[in-house]
Amino acid sequence: MLVTPELNARNRREALIAGGLAALAAAWLGWLFPFLWLLAGLSPLAYWLVRRRCLRRLAVMRQPFPAAWEAILRTHVAFFRALDETGQARFRQLVQIFLNEVRITGIRTEVDDTIRVLVAASAVIPTFGFHDWAYHRLHEVLIYPNAFDDAYRTTGGKEETILGMVGLHHLSGVMILSKPALLAGFDHPSGHHHVGVHEFAHLVERETREYGIPPEVPWMAVRQWMRFVAQELAHPSRQGARLNAYAYKNEHEFFAVLAEYFFTSPASLERRDPALYALMRDLFHQDPRALLGLTPRPAGGLGRNAPCPCGSGKKYKHCCLAKTGA
Repeated sequence: MLVTPELNARNRREALIAGGLAALAAAWLGWLFPFLWLLAGLSPLAYWLVRRRCLRRLAVMRQPFPAAWEAILRTHVAFFRALDETGQARFRQLVQIFLNEVRITGIRTEVDDTIRVLVAASAVIPTFGFHDWAYHRLHEVLIYPNAFDDAYRTTGGKEETILGMVGLHHLSGVMILSKPALLAGFDHPSGHHHVGVHEFAHLVERETREYGIPPEVPWMAVRQWMRFVAQELAHPSRQGARLNAYAYKNEHEFFAVLAEYFFTSPASLERRDPALYALMRDLFHQDPRALLGLTPRPAGGLGRNAPCPCGSGKKYKHCCLAKTGA
């Protein structure tokens, strides 16, 4: 969630109210019990507790965006390349805030800037249409060297087929992603598989159940979605005809798989089912078909021999592109 001037002003008012209420409470208790005047010190503490996240995000947004991160986005993220300058600036700040607030940890594998930025991009893409969004329950993303099993083991066994998972119970607040699968989702953007978008779509659905539907999403679209999913899952014979058969496992997987189609192959989804595409457009408050279709960009982003965007004066291939491992 970006801190706009309006949001900052609202947060400041809320902090002042919290501090004022704490001061009034301390004054009342101090009148009854004079030694409790010491509680007056809670007033600035209450103010700071309300303001701290907003102030931290403002500080992050003021930081310059690393040139290496810029190169990663331009090389690997077609969604970012298709945005106009204003959209790209907003995308950068959302990436900065995400990486400031969520740990990215490698489990027996190296996590470099490419992995960290692509995880952040996976989080930003599904929620880019929402202007007041935050992943409240996500604290850490674990990067595995390969697929894993139900016990979170990754030793190369035949039963290790899971590419991503949103943790439950003792892993609440944690997401697990397969490193090769994450990279493949961005290296083959026109396919139907994108584990990053898939898992963050799960988080979007979970967050909306707990914190409410984003104001940009009309309730009519939510009701239409519920009816549509119920009808689809009630007809097992449709499996594989419209979507990957895995979508028909349950309503949660149906939403996540369809999100993959919506963001990776929007034109194909719209040709196949215009009404369904329109429904997804309302649910995510985005139109990736128009975004990716009306703003054609080279598949590889910047040309390898182009000047590097970091301003070093070197060719892109000899500077930031080399740092991405591309």
